[in-house]
Amino acid sequence: MLEIGIAGAILLLVAWLFETYESIKRHKVLVDLKFALIYIASTILLTVYAYQRNDYVFFWVNLGLIILVIFEISYTMYKIRR
Repeated sequence: MLEIGIAGAILLLVAWLFETYESIKRHKVLVDLKFALIYIASTILLTVYAYQRNDYVFFWVNLGLIILVIFEISYTMYKIRR
């Protein structure tokens, strides 16, 4: 059962990474900042929840998503200021 969760987490993170890479390669803005801020707040809450429940698959996938969204916000801010 754990293997299914880990496989799903890896696929989700790889898909997100691929989309981020493609967006950067095309030099386009990645995310709407309002959406990204709400998304990161909700993901932080889900990460805390997963940690409290000792659900490490969801903890790590959510932590990975937080890192990716922070990167996307940073890149978007860079593109906007340029």
